Amino acid sequence: MAIRPPPMFGMKSRGPRPSAGGAAPLKVEHRIGVQVPPEILWELLSDVDGWSAWNPLYPKSRGEIRIGAPLELTEALPGRTTREARPVMLDWVPLEQIHWRDSRSDGWVKSVRFIEVDIVSATGCIVSNGEVFTGLLAKRHLKANRTAHLDGFRAMNEALIDRAGQLWAERGGAPPEAP
Repeated sequence: MAIRPPPMFGMKSRGPRPSAGGAAPLKVEHRIGVQVPPEILWELLSDVDGWSAWNPLYPKSRGEIRIGAPLELTEALPGRTTREARPVMLDWVPLEQIHWRDSRSDGWVKSVRFIEVDIVSATGCIVSNGEVFTGLLAKRHLKANRTAHLDGFRAMNEALIDRAGQLWAERGGAPPEAP
């Protein structure tokens, strides 16, 4: 039998407290299947400096895929003004994932941005593109911007698939089937 400490000053326990960052993490994600080899996806995703050639979500980008490396990104969420972001590379695994941490609203909203590739066959993958938000203003930020984030992730995924299909076809691979 568990022994509970007595309430102090008339206050009752209300269960576990939220983390220092505030409420529970909130996630926005877009997933899409693609019929190209994962190596082609990774070639595009790992070349941050080349994103501006195909990526509508980050029309300007600079940096390298290295843990702790700073990135310089111009984020263009649909229907919103562009934002200059200076995230830091958090983690990466070749052919699998890229994660970076970012903050906005003077640090009141923190996030982990992720792009993950699940390999289902030699020429088939699922791309997960999203962001996990924490912080005291995360819920408020997402209430105002969830659709813009989702539309941005969708646009990036579709542009990635188009460019990867073009590269594969240029190299003699079979073009992906139209949905």
